[in-house]
Amino acid sequence: MATITPTLTLVSNASSAITLPGPLSVALALTATTPLTVDTLLAAGTVIPTTGNTAPTLLFAGETLSFAGLGQGADGDASDTPGTHGSYLYIRNSTAAGTGLIYLGTTLQGATAPANTTQGTTALDHADDASLRLMTLKRGEFAFMPWDFLQDIYVSASAASQSLEYFLFDR
Repeated sequence: MATITPTLTLVSNASSAITLPGPLSVALALTATTPLTVDTLLAAGTVIPTTGNTAPTLLFAGETLSFAGLGQGADGDASDTPGTHGSYLYIRNSTAAGTGLIYLGTTLQGATAPANTTQGTTALDHADDASLRLMTLKRGEFAFMPWDFLQDIYVSASAASQSLEYFLFDR
């Protein structure tokens, strides 16, 4: 077993501040941290998501993930009991410059993939609630979340040369 310790700190001035006013009437200083037990790192790397009229990139297929081959955990499809198996996923738009966006979406395990970028209502860049988009990451933005392997995770981008950094830890 190993331990990772994520820390989230949110700081802002009060909305009445002259320099860098914040979103609240009072100043905000919030920190949350907790040590998390992990077995192993399953995946780490950088991917350049697809753009234009192309299929989104399948980043992780929930039912085929397997830590069992590494001597840890269980296959993704055998890990459906809440709180039993899963992972912690860190993703960050690591694009060096520009204003391009990276879209991240999910489907149920083995379900039909989102439509090609710019094509169809389920496309990750579609501006409608039929889109399978979970989030949009601007350059430098990141997310850290638990993930129970119950979905397939797809990514695509609004422009060429966008890069997405990721780490997936077994819990």
